[in-house]
Amino acid sequence: MFYFPDLLHLTEPALGSRALFPELKDIAFLAHAGVSPPSQPVCQAIQKTLLHFAREGPGAVPEALEQRRRVRLLLARLLGTEAAHIALTGGTTWGVLAVAQNFPWKAGDQIVVLEGDFPTNVVPWRQAALQHDLRLRTIEHIEQLEAVLREGVRLVALSAVQFQTGLRLPIPELGRLCHRYGAELFMDAIQALGAVPLDVSEVDYLSGGAHKWLMGVEGCGYLYCNPARLSALHRHWAGWLSVEEPIGFLFEPGQLRYDRPVRDEIQFLEAGSNSAVGFAALEASLEMLLALGVENIFAHLQAYHDCLEPALCELGLQSLRGGVGERSGILAFRPRGNSGQIAADLLQAGVRISNPDGVLRLAPHWPNALAECEAVAAAFSSLSLPL
Repeated sequence: MFYFPDLLHLTEPALGSRALFPELKDIAFLAHAGVSPPSQPVCQAIQKTLLHFAREGPGAVPEALEQRRRVRLLLARLLGTEAAHIALTGGTTWGVLAVAQNFPWKAGDQIVVLEGDFPTNVVPWRQAALQHDLRLRTIEHIEQLEAVLREGVRLVALSAVQFQTGLRLPIPELGRLCHRYGAELFMDAIQALGAVPLDVSEVDYLSGGAHKWLMGVEGCGYLYCNPARLSALHRHWAGWLSVEEPIGFLFEPGQLRYDRPVRDEIQFLEAGSNSAVGFAALEASLEMLLALGVENIFAHLQAYHDCLEPALCELGLQSLRGGVGERSGILAFRPRGNSGQIAADLLQAGVRISNPDGVLRLAPHWPNALAECEAVAAAFSSLSLPL
């Protein structure tokens, strides 16, 4: 089987411990908002899954389908919802596209996006607007949303956490605001889930991927659909696994049919084969996240930020965050010097960050120890470029 809970007992995950990351050589890995390094249990789950396919070939497929069921259950626990409301996808973009291409648009409908958001949550809506004669509107600040909603909006597409600044949006409040004016809310959760608590009670759709804060690998993700919105979605996307009883013909004669109805559940979007290796990785990482508890992880990250942010501000860096209540897993600074060169120099000093669009982005996760902060501040202090 693909279920490997025994891997966790080799070394239990612990906040601030890198014991499960033996390949990680950096003094401080602060790029989890980009691509997280896979842990030892994740690597072993991938290896065991590959070996299982090497031994069994098509005999491993039923267990791969069972693995999908388990991953949905784990994601549901993390999101505080039911597995029936979750579809597994190839990543965040896949989930955005699934909604954009199956939403019941009417010509003239308006979509609202936020200036500075990641292209994943803008480009698919732009294409949908071109295809369906919609109007795509961009707001510069979230405070402008209500004024635009008053003019009539069909869907608002936002990221739960902004990828550059780390700004964490008040999701339930925004959902209620959208619904008050008859709009639906789509959330890109890739920079949030796994690092900050999420409440999807007021969200209509939510998409994310596995390779950032969920600490899986690229190529797999998830899509949540509020059950109240499911029936309105078109079934424009449907494949062989989208229909009722799709796999019986593989095991029993006389079951091959092409007229089976598309399933009345969000898993109709799981249209075909997906990455068993990717979902093995995600299953292993989700087990660790749930064992640690997202509330505990979030508190750990805030303690890390409390330690590091003042030290970097004293060096002259300008923090981009808002109030304390808006923090996420990301600390972001706007440097005076070249961000790419600063990131490269920090890497030479053993501190790995990312620098999207000229921002210095620091993104620790549960394996980062608070004791790292002094070394990180020292690495910044040693730079020759102006901060």
